[in-house]
Amino acid sequence: MDEILNKSINEMPGMSFNCSCGRSHSVDINSILISTNVLQSIPSRLKNFKDKKVFLFSDSNTYKVYGSKVHEILNNNNYTIKNFVFDTSNKNLIPDEKALGRLIMEIEIDTSLIIAVGSGTLNDLARIISSRTKIPYIIIGTAPSMDGYASVISPLIIEGFKKTFPGVYAYSIIGDVDVIKQAPITMIHAGFGDILGKMTALADWKLSKEINNEYYCPTCVTMVKNAIDRCVNNIDGIIKRDETAIKYLMEGLVYSGIAMGLAKDSRGAEHILAHYWEIDAISKGKEHALHGNAVGAATVVVSLIYKIIGDRLPVKIDVVSPDEVIDLLKKVGADYNPASLGISRELFRKSILEGWKIRPRYTILRFAQQKNLLEELAEKLDEYFYN
Repeated sequence: MDEILNKSINEMPGMSFNCSCGRSHSVDINSILISTNVLQSIPSRLKNFKDKKVFLFSDSNTYKVYGSKVHEILNNNNYTIKNFVFDTSNKNLIPDEKALGRLIMEIEIDTSLIIAVGSGTLNDLARIISSRTKIPYIIIGTAPSMDGYASVISPLIIEGFKKTFPGVYAYSIIGDVDVIKQAPITMIHAGFGDILGKMTALADWKLSKEINNEYYCPTCVTMVKNAIDRCVNNIDGIIKRDETAIKYLMEGLVYSGIAMGLAKDSRGAEHILAHYWEIDAISKGKEHALHGNAVGAATVVVSLIYKIIGDRLPVKIDVVSPDEVIDLLKKVGADYNPASLGISRELFRKSILEGWKIRPRYTILRFAQQKNLLEELAEKLDEYFYN
């Protein structure tokens, strides 16, 4: 029982166990490999598809960074490859109807495996295509930028709005630390921000358990806390792009994603605020921060909300202090103030007043709405971040 807590990330795929929470959990991923020098081992990970057609896709950036090497080594090992590269030389790839449609047009009917080389957007596209075609997919990560590698949902942009769709687990998750540690620093900041977001997400989960008797899994909570601690304890190495520390960051992102999958639990108010800001930017065709960067700043906001109204909660909830989150984000060089991310004062205020509407999950924002505390919070948070 709860033996998953004693397993390394590479030992978790395929595990099934009866948890102390009373439920049975399983990790429905075939394999995970996060290490250095993984390129040569990629063909062996695909041995079940040796005589079948493989669809490989990436974008201009990720093909240059690693996709071309994957393409070459699979060709050299006599795999049948259909390769497609999104042209992102002058623009960012958006996970929208156009991108999905292009992939559907490019993937051939007799394809047996999908491989995406990249991070957030490419992984989300691969997952939704895999779930609809029933073709398994492998994600070869190129940046420690988000916790979605082990997720089973895909956030997509449909008709200009961000919506979340059910997907499937990746067949395999592969990360070459030699590549990942060279990712743009803003992507490393994003991954660290996504990890810190779990601090307030866990508080929201506990809040809902105490108020609504929501299902709560201590094993999954411990898994997430372990991921947080490992990253925070190696923050100096993350700043220096130290091989071991970046490996811990990537593993932490996958590890926490697995925990959320086991619990079948979504995330907290920090993700709601980040999504609200992103939806606004997308609807206006504006550039916006990476999701994890927004989550990091939103974690400061949510921890401050707990500080402001914590004494009015019907139960005591232990939560990280805003000063601690700010110190951690400042130490890695990441933005911690929504204003510095380009969130306007008006948008920020609206997100506090209306953010609770965009997801049904119970969070501190929903509690504040039910207790008519949102106006008070909007005033105090506005003064804190914008004066």
